[in-house]
Amino acid sequence: MSLFATLNPEQNGLVQVARHSPSPFAVGACFEAALSALKRDFWNIVFRNFVFMLSFAPVIALSLIPVVGQLAMLLLLPPLMVGYSRHNLKVIRGEQASFSDMFGGFDSFGQGALMYLSMIVIGMLGLVCLILPGIYLLFAWSFSWKLLGEKRGSFWECMEISRQAITPHWGWALLLFIVSALVAYVGLIACFIGVFATLPMAGLMHSAAYERLFSPKAVA
Repeated sequence: MSLFATLNPEQNGLVQVARHSPSPFAVGACFEAALSALKRDFWNIVFRNFVFMLSFAPVIALSLIPVVGQLAMLLLLPPLMVGYSRHNLKVIRGEQASFSDMFGGFDSFGQGALMYLSMIVIGMLGLVCLILPGIYLLFAWSFSWKLLGEKRGSFWECMEISRQAITPHWGWALLLFIVSALVAYVGLIACFIGVFATLPMAGLMHSAAYERLFSPKAVA
């Protein structure tokens, strides 16, 4: 496996669309798209996200246990990431989303586990190499899970599509992720209750950016 995957014509076309996408990470546009999507089915989206958080919390707690925790992360985190990505993309597109989307990521278990391991190993090497390469890859791979959830290729191809697509917009992507993190944090300081709405908002902002990056005509 070479350092950079060789993409097929369809995947290269996706990258080219992304490279020429106008302002895909515009914070205001992504926020408005996320808010509109959340309003369409507010209580169901909030409830599904609440259940997801309840499922995700034990995985994070287990990660603190040596060996056992890392095994739990490898087995459970990738399917959860794939399912969460699929759910949010359906919501942002105005499609009918359900628990089966959110927890259906086990159909990509093998590729998801390989993606997780690759991100951990290469990301750690990047952080060791003066830190900046690791930070670059952390955000450049941001849409890898969504691409895998949509079956755009193997784990390595999805990581490379994401990297190539985001790199020309990397600074704006970083800004969006910082703002979305602040949106989620607002819910934590608002008596904690607000997090049930702001965490879904943060995830939907990422999905809105994904749509703007790879399907700019659909959101123009």
